[in-house]
Amino acid sequence: MQNVQRMNNYLVLFCANLAAIIATAAYAAYHKKHLDEMHGMMAGMTLGMTSGLLAATLIVLPTGNFPLGVIFGSLAGLAFGIPFGKLGGHMGVLEGIMAGPMGGMMGAMLGQMMRPFDLTLFIPFFSAIILLSLIGISYATHCGCCGTKPKKVPNTFVYAWTIGSALIIALSISLNFAIAEPVQEQPGQLKLPAYLQNINQETRGTATLNGNTQEINVSISTNAYTPNTIEARAGIPLRITFRAAKDAGCGREVVIPDFGIKKIVPDDGQATVEITPKTPGNYPFRCSMDMMRGTITITPAPADKI
Repeated sequence: MQNVQRMNNYLVLFCANLAAIIATAAYAAYHKKHLDEMHGMMAGMTLGMTSGLLAATLIVLPTGNFPLGVIFGSLAGLAFGIPFGKLGGHMGVLEGIMAGPMGGMMGAMLGQMMRPFDLTLFIPFFSAIILLSLIGISYATHCGCCGTKPKKVPNTFVYAWTIGSALIIALSISLNFAIAEPVQEQPGQLKLPAYLQNINQETRGTATLNGNTQEINVSISTNAYTPNTIEARAGIPLRITFRAAKDAGCGREVVIPDFGIKKIVPDDGQATVEITPKTPGNYPFRCSMDMMRGTITITPAPADKI
């Protein structure tokens, strides 16, 4: 139920920002007679990149679905970049075609990288950046080209952006955008920020011996490997089965540097890695973006195995 509510919060924020983008686009179209090629190109680029960035970021943040964010964000960017790039002629159209997918791809990467961190701080900052871009291009289209003196900004322009910006910033601050529940704090435990608690919490698991092979299962969630500390014996083959949740994100690409392993786990599926650590010690493993980490702790083999 809480996850549904959070998804609704992201949808509310997306719709509020989308309304601001649509209003900016309509304002640019209304002033098209006063725009030269350069102003039209800037309108297409700004609207294309901003809409792509917005859509992709707010899709990937709650879901971890990187491909969907790239595709939907790029399409959203093209939907605004191409028609409003026409305000700058054929060069403006090209600018919109380039800016739309660029915004979608950057938004998807931004959303994926920000998932483990403090979204209560990031979301208002992100909304402010979107608003700053929209206000800037609105002012540029209002001023137009070829004027000898700067045009006075009407009060309606100031009032509209003040009210709209205040509403969007208020939503970004008041709504809950966290994607993970905080871990229950233990007495005397060092208190960590909510966005670091799940990532830094150590979970141990010991590989079990099945015939001549040690075996263990590791679950991949949105922000952690469980267990993230694997205990096994030296000199005995170790089989690790990684099982990814549907929204596991970058954690699905498992890297074990000391053994030269890079394995991509299927979405909502599993993949197996087999290694034979011969020397006791700690061998790290991580995701492709180095945000989720774990350790394989190898201890000396029993005397009867040496």
